[in-house]
Amino acid sequence: SPSKAKRTEKVFFLHAVAMASSSSSSLSVIIFLLLPHLCLSSESPLQIPNATLDLSLLWYGQFTPVQKERVHDFVESLNFDAKEGLDPKVSSWWKVVESYQERFELKEIYRQKNNKTVTPRIKVKIVRTYVDEKMKYGNELTIGNGEKLVETATGNMSKVIPVVFLSSHVRAHRIGFCNRTCQQNSLAKIEGKKEPQPYIMLSNPEVECPGVCAWPFHTADKGPRGMIYQPPSGDVGADALVIQLATGLADFASKPAITKFLFKSATTPFNDDGKRNHGSSSMYIENPATECTGAFGSGAFPGFTGRIRVDPVTGGAFNSHGINHLKFLIPSVYDPITQSCWTPM
Repeated sequence: SPSKAKRTEKVFFLHAVAMASSSSSSLSVIIFLLLPHLCLSSESPLQIPNATLDLSLLWYGQFTPVQKERVHDFVESLNFDAKEGLDPKVSSWWKVVESYQERFELKEIYRQKNNKTVTPRIKVKIVRTYVDEKMKYGNELTIGNGEKLVETATGNMSKVIPVVFLSSHVRAHRIGFCNRTCQQNSLAKIEGKKEPQPYIMLSNPEVECPGVCAWPFHTADKGPRGMIYQPPSGDVGADALVIQLATGLADFASKPAITKFLFKSATTPFNDDGKRNHGSSSMYIENPATECTGAFGSGAFPGFTGRIRVDPVTGGAFNSHGINHLKFLIPSVYDPITQSCWTPM
C-alpha cells in the first residue's frame, strides 16, 4: 500500500496492476519499468485544497472534437447533482468512489449539524488543457518520453493531476497498456520537484487493443464475445475513452495515498488507522473500477454487460445521465459497503 511505503521504498515510473475478479483467487500483475528510484513517503507530497481534483489535460496527437468534448462533459457530470437531471446520474457513481474516504477520520471538519460524520466530497474540474498534435516526443511511448509527457501536462502548476491522452498514432502496447484496461495511474519523477507526481495516462482504446478496452462497442478479444452496442455519442473512440477515464479516476481517487493528497493538512485531523463504525479497512480494495472490469449493469457476467439501456432514437447504449441530459456508459465500481460491484442500473 502506498500509504505504508517507507521513505526508502523503490518506486518506478509506470505501474500497472491487474486483479482477477474471482472471490477465491486474485492475480496481480505488476509491471516495473526501470527508472531512477523515486521516494514516496507517508506524508502528503501534494496538497489539493478543498478536496478538489484539479485536472490538467494533455491531448498528445490528434483527437476528434467529439472525443475532447465528451471527456469534458463527463468530468462536469461527476459533480452534477441537480434535481432536474435524469436518473441514474454519473454523480451517483462518483459518490461510491467518494465513499472510500470514509476509511479515514476527518470528523473535526466534516460534520453535519446532527453531529454525524459525512463523506467528504471530491470536486473534479479541468483547470488546464494542452494540445500537442505534432507529437513533440514521437509516436512511440517509452519510459523517457512518457515522463516528459507527464511533465508537460503538469506544466508549472504545483497542485494539479496531469491526465495524458495518447492518440491512435501513438504505440503504447509494450508499456503495459491493454492489461484489462487502457489506463495507468501512478507516480512519476518530475525534474525540479522533490516529490513524485501523481498522474493518469490513457492510450487510445479504439485502436490500442479495442477488444480489451473498447468493449462493448467492439468485439471482445477473449472469452464470450457478447453483444456489440452502439456508443451513446455515436463515436466509439469518445465513449471508450470515457470508460477508461472513469476507470482511471475511480482507481486513482480511492487510493489511500491520494486521500492524503486530498485531505490531509495542518488544519485537517487525519487518522489513517482504517477504523470506522461500520467496518474495517478490509472493506476497501485497491483499484475498485478495474476490479469490476466488464460489468456495466446488474446481472453482468463475462460477455454480458448486465442491465443497461438503449436509446430508442440513437441506438446508443447507456447506464447513466450527466449534464444537459447527456447519456454515458460507465464501468461498475466496487462498493466497500455492499462489498460488490456497484452499477448505476
